[in-house]
Amino acid sequence: MYGIDMKFTVKTLLNKGKSQRAISKELGISRRTVRVYVEQFKTNSEVLAPKIIKKKKLDDFREEIETWLSQELTGVLILENLQKEKNLKVGYATVSRYLQQFKTPETYIPLIAKPGEEGQVDFGYLGRFIKDGKLVKVWCFSIVLSHSRYSFHCLVTDQSVSTFISCHIKAFEYFGGAPQTVKIDNLKAGVITPNFYEPIIQEQYASFLKYYQSNPITARIRRGQDKGKVEAGVKYVKSNFLKRTQHNDYKILEAELENWTDNICNKRLHGTTKKVPSEIFSSFEKKVLKPLPTTRYEILKVEQRKVNNYGHISFKNNFYSVPSNYVGKTVLLKSTDCLLKIYVDTLQVALHQIDERNGEFITKEEHKPILKQGKSEQEYIKKSICFGYDTHQFLLKLKEDKPFNWQRMMQGIFSLEKNYTQEILNSACKRATEFSTWSYTSVKNICKNNLYDKKKESLAVNATKEGFNHNLKQYDLLTNKQ
Repeated sequence: MYGIDMKFTVKTLLNKGKSQRAISKELGISRRTVRVYVEQFKTNSEVLAPKIIKKKKLDDFREEIETWLSQELTGVLILENLQKEKNLKVGYATVSRYLQQFKTPETYIPLIAKPGEEGQVDFGYLGRFIKDGKLVKVWCFSIVLSHSRYSFHCLVTDQSVSTFISCHIKAFEYFGGAPQTVKIDNLKAGVITPNFYEPIIQEQYASFLKYYQSNPITARIRRGQDKGKVEAGVKYVKSNFLKRTQHNDYKILEAELENWTDNICNKRLHGTTKKVPSEIFSSFEKKVLKPLPTTRYEILKVEQRKVNNYGHISFKNNFYSVPSNYVGKTVLLKSTDCLLKIYVDTLQVALHQIDERNGEFITKEEHKPILKQGKSEQEYIKKSICFGYDTHQFLLKLKEDKPFNWQRMMQGIFSLEKNYTQEILNSACKRATEFSTWSYTSVKNICKNNLYDKKKESLAVNATKEGFNHNLKQYDLLTNKQ
């Protein structure tokens, strides 16, 4: 039993503002004894001395600070106002500590996932390692299944879209299936615009997840608890795996990480669930994952290009055509090792086999402007027959007389349909044939001078007493020599 002096000592320490825990530790008595004394003080109506509260440096400006907070000013702006308006010499750390009392503590609700419901994804930087003789930055890609905490880890040297998707494929194959949703951080590889409510998921990543019957979910900005499971997983890689490493060889590190994931990470007693991840995974989660498709997702390399004035885009040292109406526009390229697909928005406008040569123009006729498209001989013949028998006969004679440029001439004749009917053009071709003038200019002038409906004039040579006489006026009209 303790004496009266001990009781008074406890009372004195209480009056000085010390806690029951501190008094117990300082006097070497149990906290239960201290509580007994405190109850006795209350029963005897003895008023304990109020706890001494030290005045804070910013208490004199509390009202102004509360006003600035109501105006949603940040700590930095409040600091500037105190320095300028109040001429107060104070640091940001002091202001930040003072503002803590005005914050309402956020209550976190545990995020409990059902088996197969969710996987969380993140990258963690591990340092620099030697790969293929070069010192490179290395990250660890991690995905943790939220229910079982079963995880997959692999090394990467970049965070591009193709690498990001490739890591997912490896993870899904490691799990033997895909979760219903994948929660990702606001990574550039996966998310274009970070917005929790309407995220614009990177097009190819969204297509990939759809292929595996999964869906993307983005974590809120600066809300680590949204993907706390994978962040804890990344920390575990750094604190448990990386600290075991005594070298800087990438290939060795890669093999060691695979072994560590299988035999240590997934077989440990998890600190939160108090269960072994591999056991929970094999017993409950694996069987409810989305089954893998029969073939792997084909990863496309996605790029943007601007269509040049020739109606082509440059790709791997060659030029590939797109329809001429897209000249000057920016298009999206999706390529594999052998195919190149070209898109405008979501519409595929061109498909090419990738050429292994350099400096080539790979052009499709249908991509050229209509007037510049090359047509086959059969197309010309078929169109001439549509105009009429005499047009067809004119084409045959023209082809015989002008074997190298007859197609361009016939193209010009067909273009006259803008101003003349097919019947007129057919008659003009007949007239030109009568005078053996097989050219575009002849047909054009016949139409222009309304000579297509006149009867054929004799071109025979007439002998008179004055000599030989030729009627050359008709030739002048046909050849535009007036």
